[in-house]
Amino acid sequence: MGVFSHSPRLGATRLPELDHSPMATDCISGLFAPKEPTGRSSQAEFLTRSLRQRLFGLLPPELRLRIWKFNIPSSRLVSIRCGTASPSLRETPSRSLGCTTGCTSNAPIPVNLHVCAESRIEAFKSYSPAFGFARGPGQVIFNPESDILFFGPREGYMAADSQFHTCMSMCDQAELARVRRVAISDALFWIDDTYRSMTAASLTVEVIKQLALRMPALEQIIFVPREEDEAGDLAMVQQRMARQIQMAMATVCQQVRRWRPPPWHIVCLSALSRIGG
Repeated sequence: MGVFSHSPRLGATRLPELDHSPMATDCISGLFAPKEPTGRSSQAEFLTRSLRQRLFGLLPPELRLRIWKFNIPSSRLVSIRCGTASPSLRETPSRSLGCTTGCTSNAPIPVNLHVCAESRIEAFKSYSPAFGFARGPGQVIFNPESDILFFGPREGYMAADSQFHTCMSMCDQAELARVRRVAISDALFWIDDTYRSMTAASLTVEVIKQLALRMPALEQIIFVPREEDEAGDLAMVQQRMARQIQMAMATVCQQVRRWRPPPWHIVCLSALSRIGG
């Protein structure tokens, strides 16, 4: 039977049937179960919040799915690295600190993957675990159509450049081929804290060549100045980077004839973090 509600203005109004499917019940009884009121939360506020949350299960399934879809981030900055555990969907942090085979990331996992079965199913239409080594299971939750894959600075002698080439050679090539946007830190082209123009030019060519060969679907390349350089003469840093990138692009276009470089930009990490949510 339907649920009826009487309104002084609208008269008797028939509300939609409550969806008793397991996924809808999961949404109502799981995360949507409100906490008991505390000393700072009045009983009226608690009842209002409880009613609002429980009414979510009364919505038609197609409307609930649309809400879950709207709650998916438009874009995320996903910093990738080798050898450090990622946040897990199933394990507590203390259990996920062991050695892993593949790339990992400290990027926050989209909240829809934590809410209920219905929200997870909808989220996995966009996201999937990616970037495992040797066809192993991936551990980085990634949406290739919207997320920005970020290769950032790393501690150690040429560690950033080394990790980039490790990921390019060891990750599933099909997953790399689906990436649309990638960000590259200028730290990949430095040797520790020393900048050498000839070495940087060579390293830039090798990085861009890997992008040309491994990521044919790229729609945008973002180059990111080192954070310590943002505090100095940023305009001069950007000019130096632009010349270096232009020369490397021209060289790679000669080496990989079929490649057409996508648009590229130089963006500070602070601004990139805002773009990537």
